[in-house]
Amino acid sequence: MSSEIERKEKKFIVQFMIHIAMFLAVLGLSVVLNETNDLSIYSTGFLAMSPVVPIIFLLRLAINHYRSLDEYIQSVMGESLLWAVGVVGCAAMAYGLLAEMVEVPTFSPAFMLPAIAVISGIAQVIQLKDDAHEE
Repeated sequence: MSSEIERKEKKFIVQFMIHIAMFLAVLGLSVVLNETNDLSIYSTGFLAMSPVVPIIFLLRLAINHYRSLDEYIQSVMGESLLWAVGVVGCAAMAYGLLAEMVEVPTFSPAFMLPAIAVISGIAQVIQLKDDAHEE
């Protein structure tokens, strides 16, 4: 049973890395094409949005993987995601309110998804360590 789980995890990691590589390739290609060509606003908009397509497929992969996990890990991942979205959401709201009152540097919302992923991973590690200490 354990070897089948390890095989599924390795397959997920490989597919995950392929999706990330596709994202980086599309991102790089879109930047190069935008910088080297005088494109219409519609073409530029399409190029700007094109890296989202591999991320949508990555999201589908992650959801399918999540559904294949046991209830305990789903619970850990669900709570860590709630923490991450809450922390990033509160920070974004605080930054937005601050920006209404004082001059602050602009911040791209494109960094919110990576921030959620990192904070979610940190929250998972903390939860799993806490659960291991309780046993």
